[in-house]
Amino acid sequence: MITKILSDNLTYAQVNSENPKICFLHGWGGQGNDWKNISKEFECIAIDIPGFGKSVPFEQSLTPEFYADYLDDLIPNSVEIVVGHSFGGIIAVHLSLLKNYKKIVVIGSPLIRSPLAENPFSLFKILKFMNKLNIISDNKFEKIKKNYGSDDYRNANKYLRDTLVKSVNHDLTKILPKINTFVDLIYGEYDLIAPVENGAIANNLIPNSELTILPKDNHFCLNTSKEKIIEIINK
Repeated sequence: MITKILSDNLTYAQVNSENPKICFLHGWGGQGNDWKNISKEFECIAIDIPGFGKSVPFEQSLTPEFYADYLDDLIPNSVEIVVGHSFGGIIAVHLSLLKNYKKIVVIGSPLIRSPLAENPFSLFKILKFMNKLNIISDNKFEKIKKNYGSDDYRNANKYLRDTLVKSVNHDLTKILPKINTFVDLIYGEYDLIAPVENGAIANNLIPNSELTILPKDNHFCLNTSKEKIIEIINK
């Protein structure tokens, strides 16, 4: 694999073919090189999604649909299959609505938003309300937000944090039934970020799909279940 800058002069990718058949999209906080133990088996391109790896970040918060629209112009026409892990899988779903691929492979992606019981009077919500009233400045509220949420949230810059929130709140329930492409869904048995139940619901909503559960594996399954993932991509 060699590193290549794509036609926008902002986005980088790992490539091993002038006419790749597979496009790999990494998860949140990852990079194209995350696929190195799988991608070597294929003629492929593994993209550093803008804002990650070597690719230049956007200076605004964006939706998964925007990422799909943007990457659609960068992915070579020779690509027949898009494989996405987690956040990359969400983008892959939107890409399937823009172009007729042979299939897409979605690995550990939270396609359905799970309703969480929330305390409407939580401290964070009170602080957020105070920020809207200008009682707490924007700068101070940004510092407060860094103390809440996941490591991914705390480690991201302001725009990526807002993008992560949009991604987490993104629900594809109404979009999945519109997919005409065949979809392979792969979920780890012990995945806490994208539980198997999420994949089962998606499998029921997508007209033409198949669900594979990786026994005893979790969200970070690209290396631990690489043989099975390679087998499914090759189907």
